[in-house]
Amino acid sequence: MSRVVVLSPLPEEAVRGMLSGVLEGREVTVEVYQGDPGPGLEEAVRGADVIIGDFTFRLPIDARVAEAARGCRLIQQPSIGYQHIDLEATREAGIPVANVGAANAVGVAEHAVMFMLCLLKKALYFHNKTAAGEWGQQDIFTLGLYELQGKTVGIVGMGNIGREVAVRLRPFGCRVLYYDLVRLPAEKEEELGAEYAELEELLRASDIVTLHVPLTPETRHLIDRERLGLMKPDAYLLNLARGEVVDEEALAEALQEGRIAGAGLDVFAREPVEPDNPLLKSDRVILSPHVAGGTNESRVRMLQVTIDNVMRVLSGEKPRFVVNGVE
Repeated sequence: MSRVVVLSPLPEEAVRGMLSGVLEGREVTVEVYQGDPGPGLEEAVRGADVIIGDFTFRLPIDARVAEAARGCRLIQQPSIGYQHIDLEATREAGIPVANVGAANAVGVAEHAVMFMLCLLKKALYFHNKTAAGEWGQQDIFTLGLYELQGKTVGIVGMGNIGREVAVRLRPFGCRVLYYDLVRLPAEKEEELGAEYAELEELLRASDIVTLHVPLTPETRHLIDRERLGLMKPDAYLLNLARGEVVDEEALAEALQEGRIAGAGLDVFAREPVEPDNPLLKSDRVILSPHVAGGTNESRVRMLQVTIDNVMRVLSGEKPRFVVNGVE
C-alpha cells in the first residue's frame, strides 16, 4: 500500500480525480492535509511514500518536516518555485525534491514581453485617461511613446524562462544581453541572438532589465540600491522571478526620484501584497498578482508533470526535474 500526502489546498475528491490514472490498479491512499505548519504537518507526512507540496507556499517543508518524512520517495512541488522547501534538509533525509521544470516558461515569457510593451507605450496611462472620457492624444509629446524595436533588453537568468523571453524578442529586433552564473555555449547564444554580459555591464547598457532567477541566498536583493543606481534613468526593471530578488524599498525610492523610468512587477516580497507597499502608489509601475505563469495552458502542463512524476515514482522509476540532487 502506497500513501500520497497532498499539502496543496485542494478537495480530496479533486485530487483523486487528477490522480485517477496513477491510482488505477494500485493500492494507493490519498490524504489532503488541511492543517497548519507544526507538529500536525510533521505527523501527516510521516510514512508518506509521495508528498505533493503546497503551491501556495503556506506549508514549508523545513528540517523537522523533512526528518519526519524520511523514507519518502518523492516530494513533488506542483510549481516552479520551491523556496519554502529546505533543500539541504531533504538531501540529508535522502528525499528527492522535484518541481515542474519549464511548464510555465512560455506564460512568464509572454507576460514579460507584455510588460515591456505596456510600459514603453504607456498603455495603462492612456487606458485610464480614455476610459475616464479624457482625450489624451497630446500627452504623447510630454510622456513619450516608444517602440520595442531597437531597444537593448537585459535578461538576468538565462534558464528556461530567460531563453523563452529571448526567443520572443527576436522578431522585435532587440539587442539581447544576458547574465547567468553559467554562460551558454556559443552556438546557443547565436541561436537565441543573445550576448553574454557581466551583471553590472548589463545593468548599465540595458533599456529594459527583466529578472528570471530563482530565489537563493545569493539572489536575495540581487537588485539593490547600488545596482539600481547603475541603470539608465530612462530604463525599466521587470521582476517576474521572486519579490525578494529586488530590494523593494530601494526600488520605490528610485521610482519616486525618477532614477529609473518605471517597473513591471508580478511578484512581491510579501504576498498577498500589503496595501501600504509604496510600489502600489507609483504611476510608473504596472502590477499583476503573481499570475505570469498561471495561464490555462501552463497549469495543465504543471498538472501533467506532477502526475507523471508521481506515476514514475510509484512505478519504481526515477522522477524528473529533481532540484536537490537526490537520485
